[in-house]
Amino acid sequence: MKQGTAGPSMSQKIFAMNLGVETISLYLLCCAIADAQAPITRERLQDKWNGDPAALKEELQRLEKRNIIRRVDPELAENPAYQVVDEKRWR
Repeated sequence: MKQGTAGPSMSQKIFAMNLGVETISLYLLCCAIADAQAPITRERLQDKWNGDPAALKEELQRLEKRNIIRRVDPELAENPAYQVVDEKRWR
């Protein structure tokens, strides 16, 4: 979730970044989970994700590469938790 805000974590900027539908959909899922005050984990995302686990992993990597989400604990490889990054820091 964006730091320093109490409102929704979703940013309209995501729609202007030339990202694929799957990437944007995953971002929206991450935001929905964050807004529910729950940890964003692969397991939680997989419950709502329509694609296969390999596609989920690929889309998570895309969001991480663009700094749209980040791992809360980079050392935790098994089932990492993610955080939505403030749009000002996106690439």
